[in-house]
Amino acid sequence: MNREMRSALLLFLTAAIWGFAMAFQREGSQYLGPFAFNACRFLLGGCAMLPLMLRENKKQLSPLKKSDVLPGVILGAILFLASLLQQAAVGEAGAGKAGFLTALYVVLVPLLGIFVGKKTRLTTWLALGLALPALYLLCVPAGESFSFAPSDLLLILGAVFWALHILCTDHFVQRISALKLCAVQFFSGAALNLLCALLFESLSLQSVMRAAVPLLYCGLMSTGLGYLLQTVGQAECRPAFAALILSLESVFCVIAGALMLGERMEMRGYIGCVLMLLAVLLAQAGALLPARKENRHV
Repeated sequence: MNREMRSALLLFLTAAIWGFAMAFQREGSQYLGPFAFNACRFLLGGCAMLPLMLRENKKQLSPLKKSDVLPGVILGAILFLASLLQQAAVGEAGAGKAGFLTALYVVLVPLLGIFVGKKTRLTTWLALGLALPALYLLCVPAGESFSFAPSDLLLILGAVFWALHILCTDHFVQRISALKLCAVQFFSGAALNLLCALLFESLSLQSVMRAAVPLLYCGLMSTGLGYLLQTVGQAECRPAFAALILSLESVFCVIAGALMLGERMEMRGYIGCVLMLLAVLLAQAGALLPARKENRHV
């Protein structure tokens, strides 16, 4: 097996791990509020990053600096908002639907990039043209008036923050180690969630123990192992192809919801999933196209 094929398989496994995490998130929402669940999840994720960060420090002799903290805290705050909206809605929306509504962020990233001076492509606007009817089919039941459930609105708003998180990560990772950035943002997100959990939720050890399996999966498997596999997989794979493979995460959300939670959608919902997947693939496929040449007058 060549390196590119091995990398593709690792990224495919990463997409599966992340997709199944949505089902565990919904299961965990039965025992813990969104603040408490995310506090425990990101604390575990941050701890999973520490050994990798310490190993990197020994190799590169570049310990964590004060200048590395602020970007991580900023990302942690955005992560706090994005994950809060997702976790608060997944219990009502379901794992499969939540996965595809969250996938909207892939289409939003190049659109929001316009505001920071990045160029967009025709494929991005075509992807948006597919995403809008996908949202309608996923969120508006047949025969009902045009209205969105509160959980759907939370997930769509969450997708905006996930897109913002991608853009900010892309900016900060140019000058800060990705491992350090992840560790700081996970601990920052955990601290914000813990503070809110103590203020607004009833947090008990018994509830945490009941949610132990979802927390361990989301904290160690999805965050820790998922990040490691993504890092190793992308080392031998072009970024555009890696993004295409990782976009299959939403498909695994539906599979996990069906297998683990017995979730089912109406036919229009599945059609909406297909349209959203096509929109995601089209938005990512734009990166595979050669850059447009500017017309220059000599």
